Amino acid sequence: MNKIITDDNVKITIEEVLGNPDVALIPDSVESREELLESMKRYLMLTRRDRRFSDYYSVELYGCTVPDMFATMLYRFKGEGPLPAGESLLISEPDLYYNKKRFDEGKINLCFVIGYSGSGKSVLTREYEGDNLEKVELDDIVCIKDHLTMDDLKAKGDMLYSFFSGVGAGYYISREERSMTADHGEVFVKFIKYAFEYAAAHPEKRFILEGIWTYLFFDDPSEFLGCAVFMKGTSLAKSKLRRLKRESADSAEVAIDRLLEFGYYAKDTALHDGNVDKWRRFFERQEATVIKPEDNRFTSLRMSIMAEINEINRCFVHGDEDGIRSIMERAEDSADMDRHERRIVMEECKKALAD
Repeated sequence: MNKIITDDNVKITIEEVLGNPDVALIPDSVESREELLESMKRYLMLTRRDRRFSDYYSVELYGCTVPDMFATMLYRFKGEGPLPAGESLLISEPDLYYNKKRFDEGKINLCFVIGYSGSGKSVLTREYEGDNLEKVELDDIVCIKDHLTMDDLKAKGDMLYSFFSGVGAGYYISREERSMTADHGEVFVKFIKYAFEYAAAHPEKRFILEGIWTYLFFDDPSEFLGCAVFMKGTSLAKSKLRRLKRESADSAEVAIDRLLEFGYYAKDTALHDGNVDKWRRFFERQEATVIKPEDNRFTSLRMSIMAEINEINRCFVHGDEDGIRSIMERAEDSADMDRHERRIVMEECKKALAD
């Protein structure tokens, strides 16, 4: 615990960073899965501004962002050996698309895209554009008053504006107005339930909600069977299920053995694993789910984007607005970035300047 970082020529110890209530890190000294999950929840409860600080310090201390550190430590607690820090489990594993065909055909108009920060949710949905489509980043609704006015919400989409100007008006608050004793997860539960009602009342439009919050606050994934669900990243259950499907096709005897093995495994993980694995196992078994591996280009794209975002966070922490504007200008003029990478980096710059 003697690591130090230099912040504006001032040496800061890891103890000082961990003791800051506005910063949430996952140290490499985490001793249990429960402690790990609590650390990640603290990070997700932060405002977007404070998550930038947290990711900056995490990269300085551990070489990766908080979500990547979470994936690394989670893998260790699964008992299959450590994954090198910075090499996220969310890159190399397949994505799950549940009810994608029905969403594409317009038979379903509400889609949840679930994955950790930086996992590529925006890239995954880049094929969906148009005037009749609304995308909502659930991360943004934490203390939303700090970075979006009501006019901004109206311009951003009818669903967001309708919620915060109506039944969710009490959640249109700033960080200063937030009660430290309130249930900070309540806004996500209320908004997601509202999204079900709003989408049902507006079948002429399509809605995409992006964020990890459905994992955390909804224990029963069957509540989402009537929607489309796209899931980034994977879990230990993924490799077990694929092995089961492959080997159970050999013979009836092998099939029974594997089914029994998977039954014990599923029971154990249902008791001890978190909601991420629970959701993945549930949707992996659905006939309407398509499993699609990520390609190498996606991995390269994510690494390139994360390098830019880490630099944006560094400028943000040090109050270097000119540096952020320089990154945005460089992205706008870059011939090496494709339009999707350019758009993501420029949007991140705009958010950092707004924060």
